[in-house]
Amino acid sequence: MVLVWAILILTPLLTLGSQAKSPSKPEASYSIESTPALTGDTNLCIVINGIIGNYSAGGDSGDVYEWTITNSSGEILFNRSGGDQYASIQFLFTEVGEHIVSLKIRRGTDSNFYQETLKVKVQKGPNLALKPDYLLCGDTPVLLTALDPTTPSISEYTIIWKTLDENGSEVPIGTGNEFLTSSAGYHFVELYFTNPDGTQACTIEGSTFVGPPIDYKITQSTEQICEGESIAIGTDTPLTGEWFIRKAGTSTKTSLGNAFDISIKSSQLNGPGEYEVFFSAEDTKYPDCPSERKILFELLEAPVLDVQILVSPDDCISTNGSFQITSNTDLATLEIPELGVIEGPVSSGQTFVYSNLDPKVYSIIVSQGGCKITQLVQLDIKNPPITPSPPIQFIPSITTSPETCSTIGVSKGKVLVDFGQTIGTGEYRVLSTSKGEISTGSIPSNGLFQSELSAGKYILELMVDGCNYPFESFTIAEQSEVEYNIPENFLICESFQFTPETQEDLLFTLTYPDGSKQSLRAGAPFLLTSEGKYTLNGEDRNSSSGLCSKVENFEVTLSSKITFAPIHVEDGCFKPIQYTADIQGLTADETSIRWLNSHGDIVGRSLEFYPAEVGFYSLLVQPLASGFCDVAPVVFEVVPPVTSVPMELEATIICPEPGTSLVTLITDEEEVLEIEWIFYDLNDQRKELTEFNNLFEIEVSEAGTYEAVAYNKLHCEIGRNLILVKESTLLTLPNLDESYPMCSKENTMAPIDPGEYAKYEWYFGNQLVSSERLFNPTQVGDYQLLVTTEDGCVFEDNFRTYDVCNYQIVYPNAMVLEDTERDFRVLLSEGVTDAELFILNRQGELIFHAATGEIPIATPVLRWDGKLNGKWVPTGTYVVVIILRNSVYGFEEKEIGSLTVLD
Repeated sequence: MVLVWAILILTPLLTLGSQAKSPSKPEASYSIESTPALTGDTNLCIVINGIIGNYSAGGDSGDVYEWTITNSSGEILFNRSGGDQYASIQFLFTEVGEHIVSLKIRRGTDSNFYQETLKVKVQKGPNLALKPDYLLCGDTPVLLTALDPTTPSISEYTIIWKTLDENGSEVPIGTGNEFLTSSAGYHFVELYFTNPDGTQACTIEGSTFVGPPIDYKITQSTEQICEGESIAIGTDTPLTGEWFIRKAGTSTKTSLGNAFDISIKSSQLNGPGEYEVFFSAEDTKYPDCPSERKILFELLEAPVLDVQILVSPDDCISTNGSFQITSNTDLATLEIPELGVIEGPVSSGQTFVYSNLDPKVYSIIVSQGGCKITQLVQLDIKNPPITPSPPIQFIPSITTSPETCSTIGVSKGKVLVDFGQTIGTGEYRVLSTSKGEISTGSIPSNGLFQSELSAGKYILELMVDGCNYPFESFTIAEQSEVEYNIPENFLICESFQFTPETQEDLLFTLTYPDGSKQSLRAGAPFLLTSEGKYTLNGEDRNSSSGLCSKVENFEVTLSSKITFAPIHVEDGCFKPIQYTADIQGLTADETSIRWLNSHGDIVGRSLEFYPAEVGFYSLLVQPLASGFCDVAPVVFEVVPPVTSVPMELEATIICPEPGTSLVTLITDEEEVLEIEWIFYDLNDQRKELTEFNNLFEIEVSEAGTYEAVAYNKLHCEIGRNLILVKESTLLTLPNLDESYPMCSKENTMAPIDPGEYAKYEWYFGNQLVSSERLFNPTQVGDYQLLVTTEDGCVFEDNFRTYDVCNYQIVYPNAMVLEDTERDFRVLLSEGVTDAELFILNRQGELIFHAATGEIPIATPVLRWDGKLNGKWVPTGTYVVVIILRNSVYGFEEKEIGSLTVLD
């Protein structure tokens, strides 16, 4: 499996979010005409820890491939066999030298159907020094190194650096062994060695990700502003950090202070041009590596006009005024709302004259390149009277008030106009010198009105009874307030420590969504646990500073509950180890994903992760655009996948009884999900035994070769083996009689010999009593014999035994002379073949002798009527001696008794 990881380090998969599909099982076909051919790489260079060689066998479905790869010492480095899934293989060569790739193909049971070898020359290539991830710290660029600088002949390698364009395609961005970058994102490198013949060798494709520790984005209200405008810049995440600005073409960054977000006015900038705004935040886990991002915006030059008053009206009711406008730049439009004029486009140097005009403030609004400015033309009367005189009747009193402090912060200033008496019909306009008309309205008949205005410079235009009064310029003074900065709206997890950003000694009072309040000094955090609308009031702790308090509203939204886990992706056969982050509650695009190794180094940031080696890793997922969640990383262990299992087959021979064979597969049953059985008959015809699918033991009745193929849960072949099942030709039954004699007193009889077999089992009842070929029974009863032939067949036979030594003898101890029914007679049981009778008187003289060699069972033998030489013997007591013999079984016994003769 290491070989697959190695190649994946060099060429990681970037097609994130793809749907995993289960592999389909190929349909089996079998063509005896298909011709195999061994093809593959023959010249390779080791890179990193090895180089992948690809080899193909050709062949046909149903073939079984046996691959062997040896090194220059003859050591076997790879030995694997299997079916269709082994028609092509990949192997990681980790040592230089000559190697041999050997292929054998079994078609049916012909194990030598195809054999071929391929010589492979492996030489030392460069080691890729590129790491899988680099931290981008502040504005310090990251130096990416493709090869170890000590690599021999490094100058002979062509090295090309690439990145992804907007369409996701790789585009070159540099060459050479080192590449300095300040850009976050994926970076790729391709390097190769050019052989003397011009061919390309030792090609390596590597990749890495460059990025800061914290994932966030800078937000901006616009990408262009015009002179006189401002731009709002913040982050999508409630981060506090330091802001910097730098004009393009300069090297100095100017700090704008610490804040959640900032607003930059054009008046703060050094003229038109492009500007870079940087934001730098720190992650406590990487204190020496600030996370910095930047955005660009452009300050556009405002259009330039030359306005010249040609004639001032004679008095407040005259209409003989005129002015001239000359454009010093090209304009898109030129508009004068008071005259209903709209011109455009206007070329630089073009002049416009407007005549027959009333005394009035005219707004000239021009636009160009997205910028719009307003310039005021005060066409006042030529000689305004010093004292009221017709048609001007009154000189109004104009009083201004500055901005003031209030409970909600800074309140607007005011302008108060008082004519001092009733007037006729009147109207007024208030115009900002930079924005044009601000407000307009009718003047009350009592001649008194006021207007609330923010700090700034204004012009007041009055018209009463058709007379345009002289214009009045005034200024509303600005009231300073405390300075602090907070996000407008932001996401939090279960809780968030929120600290307003300020450089002043302030007291903050936070009103929570439920109406409760909490006051803290600047620098102390508020604990936010609820979503809703909040109000923050910041006031100077020095009451004599004259600074107004500042009230800001913001809204908090609770981030969706997030749970995550690393999932081992098992897709396809023998593919690289892959994990994916299973995220619940948010989409992957709404999260920051970090894969960490056992040392805490970032080794991946995508939804999918390909470990470079086995060991312990962890996954950490945080919601984007939210306060950091207090989540714990999930630790998991990467273990090598099981690519093969032992496949040991055992089979019995087919015997006459029961006429079947048991074929047993011994393997790792936990890893094996499916089993296929294949049969090859004695003519090598192949047949799939689907009725035996997924069985570890099968019973078969036909001689031939049986093959077992094991698959895992992905239907990947992880083992196969075959075994020949034979039919027995040793059919001789054991040679046994139905019964055998035995002697319980002294067994000198010949043993039972059933014939020649490989194994013997003699049973008396259920007890094994002997495993020898020759057997002497020692008990009377029923016996069973099991014999096993040389080829493993078992035959069974039964017999019984009887005891020839445990005989019975019956004779009388008294007899009556002249009574044929009560004479002397002997009864003998089975087992006695010869008997001899001696009757002696008390003096030891022989009175009677008889012998017999024919002894019928239950029939009297050795009969004596009591006569000696034809005469009756005297009554009295006599000695009886009986000798019993069986020469066949080798025993002789004598029995002595007494006999009383009666008259």
